[in-house]
Amino acid sequence: MIDGPKLNSVRRAVVVAIGAAMAGGPVAAAEIEEIVVTATKREEVSQDIPITIQTLGEQSLQDLGIGNFKDYIRHLPGVTSGGRGPGRNEVFIRGLSVGKLGLKAAGILTEPNVAFYLDEAPISIMGRNFDPYMTDMSRVEVLPGPQGTLFGASSQAGTVRLITNKPQFNDFDFGFDASISDTTGGDMSNSMEGYFNIPLIDDKFAARIAMYTVKEGGYIDNVAGTKAITDANPALISVANAAVAYNDDLAGNNYNDATYQGFRLGFKYAFNDQWDLLVQQFHQEIETEGVWDYDPSLGEMKSQTFSPDEGIDEVDMTSWTVTGQVANLDLVYTGAYLDRAVNAVQDYSGYADAGPFIPYYICDYAGYSTQMFTDCGRPNLFVSQFFGVERTIHEFRVSTDPERRLRAIVGVFTDDLDLIERGDWNYPDSVLQGFPPNAPITGSTASNPNPRAPGVRFFNDFTRGKEELSFFGEIAFDITDTLTATIGARNYDLEIALNGSSNFAARGAVDGDGGRNVDEVLADSSPADFNDTIFKFNLQWQVNDDTNLYATWSEGYRPGGFNRNGGSSAPGNEVTGPFVPDFYDTDELENIELGWKTRLLGGSLQFNGAIYSVDWTDLQLATLDFDVSNLTFIQNVAEAEVRGIEIDTIWAATDNLTLFANVSFNDTELTDVPGSIVSLAPEGSPLALAPELQYVMRGRYDWELSGGGGMFTQLVYSYTDDVISSLNAGALFMQDDYATFDVNLGYRRDNWSATLFVDNLTDELADLFISNEDDIIKTTPNRPRTIGVRFSYRTDAL
Repeated sequence: MIDGPKLNSVRRAVVVAIGAAMAGGPVAAAEIEEIVVTATKREEVSQDIPITIQTLGEQSLQDLGIGNFKDYIRHLPGVTSGGRGPGRNEVFIRGLSVGKLGLKAAGILTEPNVAFYLDEAPISIMGRNFDPYMTDMSRVEVLPGPQGTLFGASSQAGTVRLITNKPQFNDFDFGFDASISDTTGGDMSNSMEGYFNIPLIDDKFAARIAMYTVKEGGYIDNVAGTKAITDANPALISVANAAVAYNDDLAGNNYNDATYQGFRLGFKYAFNDQWDLLVQQFHQEIETEGVWDYDPSLGEMKSQTFSPDEGIDEVDMTSWTVTGQVANLDLVYTGAYLDRAVNAVQDYSGYADAGPFIPYYICDYAGYSTQMFTDCGRPNLFVSQFFGVERTIHEFRVSTDPERRLRAIVGVFTDDLDLIERGDWNYPDSVLQGFPPNAPITGSTASNPNPRAPGVRFFNDFTRGKEELSFFGEIAFDITDTLTATIGARNYDLEIALNGSSNFAARGAVDGDGGRNVDEVLADSSPADFNDTIFKFNLQWQVNDDTNLYATWSEGYRPGGFNRNGGSSAPGNEVTGPFVPDFYDTDELENIELGWKTRLLGGSLQFNGAIYSVDWTDLQLATLDFDVSNLTFIQNVAEAEVRGIEIDTIWAATDNLTLFANVSFNDTELTDVPGSIVSLAPEGSPLALAPELQYVMRGRYDWELSGGGGMFTQLVYSYTDDVISSLNAGALFMQDDYATFDVNLGYRRDNWSATLFVDNLTDELADLFISNEDDIIKTTPNRPRTIGVRFSYRTDAL
C-alpha cells in the first residue's frame, strides 16, 4: 500500500514533471518529433503503442553525448544498475532488484531479470551484461514491466533494446564525432567515431560501417602500502613472522583506464519489392586496467591493491534478418551468433582477512590445528579469470495486416547458450608450503583439463548450458473503432545444465582431488527442465487522436538453476547444517498497470505516464556466507511488491526551446520473508538498488545567428534517491541520494557542430554501488566533473 507520506511523494513527483513541462511561456506551434520503434515486433510510432516505453532517439543521443552504458542509464529514470566497472554491470527496472553480489565468478549467478537486446538479438548475460559502444545508434528503447510474451525469460522486469542504424539504399551518408575531455583529479579522455553509408546498387544493395576508438582516462588512485596476514582472519589467532606484501610497482594515480575499440559492418540486399536480407557483423574489445571502486577508509577515490587488475572483454556477433511478404502476411526470420571471451586478472588480497583457509595455504602447516603460526607468506592474492559465452538464437515470426480489425503476430524462438566460467585463485607464496600441482577432479567436466600453474590453490571450472524452445503470439481485436483488446501468450521449455568442479589443493605428494565434482553431485538432477505458459492482457481506448488510455495485466518469469555446492555446509556443520539447497526455482512477477499517452497544446506537449502494481514471488538471491558455505550459493528467499508511477513529459515550448521531464516513483517492500539459512533484510524493508524517487529534467535552447549558423545550450539535472545495496544483511549498506548537473554550449553551421560540455558540473560524488567483497567495503562512484569539447559532422546534418 502507498501510505500518506508516500502518496505525497507521488504527488510531488507528478508536480515536478508537470511543472517542468508547463513553465516557460505561451503555447507555440512547434510539434514534437515522432519516434518509430519496434517494441511490439512491428514498426509503430511510440506514442501510438498501448504500452509504457522510454526512448532516447538519435537526436537525443547526439545532444547528450551518449557513449556507453553509464551514459544512457543515467538519463532513464526507473532504470538502475549495480556493478564494478565496464562490462561488469547488471540492470534493474522499476525497483525490481535484490542487489548485485560483487562476485568474481559471475557465471554461477542467476539469470538477469532485465533483457538486453542489440537489434533483434538478446545479449543478456548473468553478471556481465556487455557494453556495446553507442556509435551510429538509432535509439534506445526501454520497455518497463514484464515483456515475457514477446521477449522471453530475461525480460521479467523489462527489456532494454539498443537499435542500430541500418544500411540505406540510395544515399551516401557520412559522419564523425571527435572529443577530448579532462576529469577533475583524473586523466584526459578522448574519442574518435565515424560511419559511412555506401549505396552499391540503386534500390538493391547497400553497406554501412561504423568504427570507433575511445580512451576513458582514470580517476581512482592506487595508494602505496603494505599488507600482511593478521588475526583479522578468523582462522588465525597469532603469527610470529608474517611476510609483507608491497605494491610500489602498482601504485599510481588515475589507475582505472578503459579503452573501447570496435566496428559494425552491415549489408542489406533487396531480392525484390517484397523480400530483403540484412547481415551485420559486430566486433568490440574493451581493455581495462585498474579498479572502478574505492576504499573510503583510504580517502575519496583511493584504493589499494597488491596484484594487477586488468582485463580484455572481446565480443564478436554475427546477425541476420530476412523479411518478406506472402499474400497479406509479413514474415521475419532473424538469427544471431554471439562469441564473447573475457580474460581478466583481479586483485584478491582483501580475502586474506576473511578466507578461513588462507592460513592453511600460505602459513606453516604445523600451526594449523592451533591457529597459532610461526611463519606466513605474503597475502598478495589474485584471481585469473576466463569467462566465455557462445550463443546462437533463431526466431521466426509471422504477422498479419496491422490495418485489419483482427490482427495477430505468432512466432517461434530458440536459444542455445554455452557458458564457460574458469577462475584460478593464485596464492603466490603457497609454493613455499609444498603443495602438489592442482588439477581438475577426476571424472569431472573440464574446459581446461590441465594442472594449474604453481600457486593456484583453488579454481573453478564450470560449463553452464541453456537450451530454449518457445512459441509466442499476440492477437488484437478492435471491439469498436476506439477500443482494442489484445491477448498474448508464450509457452516456454528450457533445459538448464551445470557441469564442472570447484577444486582445492591439499598438502601431500600428489593432488588429492579436493573439492566438489558437480557432475557427480547433480548427476540425478542436471539437466533440469523449466516449462510453463505465461500470459498478457491489454485493453486500449483511443479516446481521440491525441489521447490514448490503456490497461495491462502481464506475467514475467526468470528460470531457476543449480548450486555448485548443493548439499554442503560450512566446516564443522557437516551433520547439523544448515545445508545449501541443490537448486533454486523460478521466480515470477505479476504486473497490473494503467497508462496514458497524450498530445496537448496543438501537439507541442506530450504527457505520458503509467501507474503500476507488481507482485514478485520466490525472489532469487545469491549469497556468500561463511557460516553456511565457503562458496556462493543461490536460494529463493522472499516475496515483494512494488507500487509506482512513471511520468514522461516533453514540451516544445517555442520553436527554440524544448523541455523534458522524466520521473519515476517506486514504493518497494519485502512483504514476506518466510525464513532463510542466511540473514536477510527484515520484512518491510525496501528492495535493493531501488530508489523511491528518480527524475531527470532537461532543457535545450537553439537560436540562429544573423551572420549564419546557430548556437545551442542544454542543461540536464538528475536526481536519485538513497537506496540499500543488498538484501543480504551482511552486505547491506546505505547508498546516499545524489544529484548531478550537466551543461553544454555549442555552435553549428551547415553540417558540422562544436560543443563545449561540462558533465557533473558541481563535482558531486555519488554512491553508485557499495559492496564488501573480500571483506573490504568499497564504493563505485560516478565520474568527477569532466570538461571537454566535441566536434561533429553529418552529411545529413542531425
